[in-house]
Amino acid sequence: MKVQLCLLVLCSAACAFAGKLPSFITPCSRSDPQLNTCIEKVISAAGAKFTEGIPELNIAPLDPVQLGTVFVDNPSLKLTFSDTVVTGLRGFRVNSYKINMEKGKATLDFTANVTLKAHYVMDGQILILPIRGNGQSKIKITNLNIVIKYDFDEKDGHWTVPSYKDHYKMDRAQFKFTNLFGGNKELAQTTERFANENWEIIMNEIAGPIFKQIISKCVDQVKLFFDAVPALELLP
Repeated sequence: MKVQLCLLVLCSAACAFAGKLPSFITPCSRSDPQLNTCIEKVISAAGAKFTEGIPELNIAPLDPVQLGTVFVDNPSLKLTFSDTVVTGLRGFRVNSYKINMEKGKATLDFTANVTLKAHYVMDGQILILPIRGNGQSKIKITNLNIVIKYDFDEKDGHWTVPSYKDHYKMDRAQFKFTNLFGGNKELAQTTERFANENWEIIMNEIAGPIFKQIISKCVDQVKLFFDAVPALELLP
């Protein structure tokens, strides 16, 4: 009777933790000699669905991704984005994926075209050009390339991500700000034209806090996914 009871408890525990891998994800085998390529294909195939969110696993959508309030506080420029929403991650392209199971390290390299929309309040200058305004903003970023290098451990049958590093670059950014200089059209057109012609300078000023939050949101959802799905289901 005791043996049967123990078996029942073990079976119940196994059932509680098994079968959580979403049907749209096909797991790779740890013994696959082409493991990197296999995982890369899985991420490419399942990524769009993942960005929609997985309510049953408490995974929030990543397209759109809600950033809330983003502050840019530089000596020459003060900028606040509120009600910030980023779209476009659904269409990301995987450039490469590498994993080292022995060392517990992995690298994901991907590219996406994204658009940020938010209400902005801005005051300061870029180079020698004064800029201020309070209105709606839109930033279109072409070929945003993000590389995330992360460490992973296995604890209680699940992967954890204790640390990660990121790097990003882009091909181009285009800006649209309404109500620059209180609605002065001539000043607004001149400033916006300057901003779009010198987009690299602008993004050097404002990109850090924006991309930090985007990447943090992505990593947070992956952590929740690892919390929900046992490692042996992800890589049997």
